[in-house]
Amino acid sequence: MIDPIDGTTNFVNGIPAWTIVIAGVSESQTQVGVIFEPNVGETYVAVGGEGATLNGHAMQVASSVELASGTVSIGYSNRVEASNVVPVIAALIERGALYHRNASGALSLAYVAAGRLLGYIEEHMNAWDCLAGQLIIAEAGGEIEDQDADGMIRDGGRAIAGTPAVFDTLKMICEDAWNE
Repeated sequence: MIDPIDGTTNFVNGIPAWTIVIAGVSESQTQVGVIFEPNVGETYVAVGGEGATLNGHAMQVASSVELASGTVSIGYSNRVEASNVVPVIAALIERGALYHRNASGALSLAYVAAGRLLGYIEEHMNAWDCLAGQLIIAEAGGEIEDQDADGMIRDGGRAIAGTPAVFDTLKMICEDAWNE
């Protein structure tokens, strides 16, 4: 699966926050993920069971950083009710966290894997935007929701990913906000 430009709005408007994404899926599991950010020359790669790298160097998610000491990226689109993002932002602020939106879900997921962000949440993503990043986060020591990649390819779905220290809290915030 290939997304030639994730962050299309950024690309069209000259904002240098967009990526090229490739995910290889077999037997309902993402086996390989690549996210390339050409504007800064960064390539994030993971192969199932082999760890994750940034420009060829091993990388890990942030460790032992509490929610109040970091930033969580939030994605949203016209596929969901815009009002559903407000309680997520409010819950993060109430816990002392910062929130971030850069309009490229794949790039935000890559930043979680690199330890730059604590997590990423979006109520509905397309598979080509998230499968590679989810694998990269998992291989960098982060947590993601278990998903059937074939189901994501067919229907899309929610994406919740984060460091071990914040994942459960992010999941609870999302489930409360999205009434799940």
